[in-house]
Amino acid sequence: MARALAADPPVLLMDEPFGAVDPIQRDRLQAQFRHIQAELGKTVLLVTHDIDEAVRLADRIAVLSVGGVLEQVADPTTVLGAPANDFVADFVGSDRGLRRLAVTPIDPQDLEHPPTVRQSEDLATARAVIDAAAQPFAVVLDDAGNLRGWVGRRETEGTGTVADRQRRFEETADVGDTLRRALAEIVQHDAGWLPVVDGDRYLGVLTPTSVYTALRRTAPQREGTPVA
Repeated sequence: MARALAADPPVLLMDEPFGAVDPIQRDRLQAQFRHIQAELGKTVLLVTHDIDEAVRLADRIAVLSVGGVLEQVADPTTVLGAPANDFVADFVGSDRGLRRLAVTPIDPQDLEHPPTVRQSEDLATARAVIDAAAQPFAVVLDDAGNLRGWVGRRETEGTGTVADRQRRFEETADVGDTLRRALAEIVQHDAGWLPVVDGDRYLGVLTPTSVYTALRRTAPQREGTPVA
């Protein structure tokens, strides 16, 4: 790949470039390739039999059947969400809905908004906020609206300020990250929700329910198919 790029071609043809490496190295090479391609802005025609690789790397996917017959060409979300025919549906697999997690970015409109409290507020105020909400916790922000942690009902017992009792998040997601990455963090940390930030600025939280809602909202609709 380095030798090919050294010639500065207008178009780069790659025929199953990551097929002969182990899964860990393949994941690393794919990530590096995405970074290089974005930086150089090269047009790349990549041939692969791995639909997950195609979904991860491509802006557009062309699905060919036996004899080189073009069955569908579209962006990954459309190929996964609205296969053109039975051949494409079989090729991308029955779990294509899950694969769309990898190409669907987090959108602020899909976030939920639990109660928030400021670090500088006293614990009694935070306790009142939590008691008045459906969730038994509150997200902690600083005075600039940046994410600083969370407190539960138990942490607000006694006296002091929220800053004295706040707990840090194990992980956060950035707006624009994929739903796949966000859901993986929720599962890994056995959490019911994951805060989403833009830099340090807090935007809201993702839950398993909101991930599912986002997938349904972004699913391409076939003509004549009603939207529930």
